[in-house]
Amino acid sequence: MQILATLSNMKDVAALVDLESGEAARIPVRPEFIDAEIKESNPCRPFGITWTSDVLYVVNNKQLLMYDRTFDYLGTHAVPVHENTHQLAFHDGFVWAVSPRTNSLIGVRPAGEPGDEFDIFRQQRGAYVPRSSSEQDDLKHVNSLLWTDSKLYIAAHNFGPSFIMTFDSASLRLVSLMQDVGGSIHGLAIDGDELFWLDTEGNAVRSSGGVHMTLQRTGFARGFAMTREHYIVAISEISDRRSRISGDAYIHVIERASGSLLAEHRLIGTGNVNDLRLLDAFDLAHGVDPFKTAAAV
Repeated sequence: MQILATLSNMKDVAALVDLESGEAARIPVRPEFIDAEIKESNPCRPFGITWTSDVLYVVNNKQLLMYDRTFDYLGTHAVPVHENTHQLAFHDGFVWAVSPRTNSLIGVRPAGEPGDEFDIFRQQRGAYVPRSSSEQDDLKHVNSLLWTDSKLYIAAHNFGPSFIMTFDSASLRLVSLMQDVGGSIHGLAIDGDELFWLDTEGNAVRSSGGVHMTLQRTGFARGFAMTREHYIVAISEISDRRSRISGDAYIHVIERASGSLLAEHRLIGTGNVNDLRLLDAFDLAHGVDPFKTAAAV
């Protein structure tokens, strides 16, 4: 299995990691990815990852970076998003970005047509109009999303006790609100009717079905993929926001059935991992067909 993990070190957009061999390659930051006008977060902060059949997208603050199937840079999408944008997912013809500072999902069409926006707390969908935003506008720090055919799940870090919202994917009306899910949560995955996530504050993988599996390394757990057999979790060093550009991170491959740690891969000098996606197998935390086949990796 191979993952792509976005990084905080201001030198690399992401690391490609083979989870069997531990071999890793880096995708470098280009000068145009650094936005000196950004003051409230790092001027280069690659985060969410998603793809269509032939283009891979990585969000970097306001930029939606585009790569081909060999991870060569194609350009930046014409439609800007917002500073500190978090997870991405492709659904129903849109690349959807979780935007904490606008408390919304921003949907951008790959071909560049006008986008849509879903105001999460007003439960309203309309045309997306690019505009300014600030950290003070971040109400609940929504950070993760997961689409299925019938549901949209959104996780809110909430600066403490977190919660997960479930919406009908067609009407975008709120169906349920799940609380008591831990603190500062990140990542969502689903297997059947059971929802999984990272309880970052509690250093555990948890689920709506009662899974509560403590991770075997203490740190900042953010970056989550899941197959029928495995959890893949990124664990970074705990540090203040400005210091997250330095230090190492670890990728854990965990057997779901037993909770056994099957492999630990150390990523040296990456700073914090922001997000990760499984590239060559179906990722139950993404819900999009794999970008690469296992034979091609």
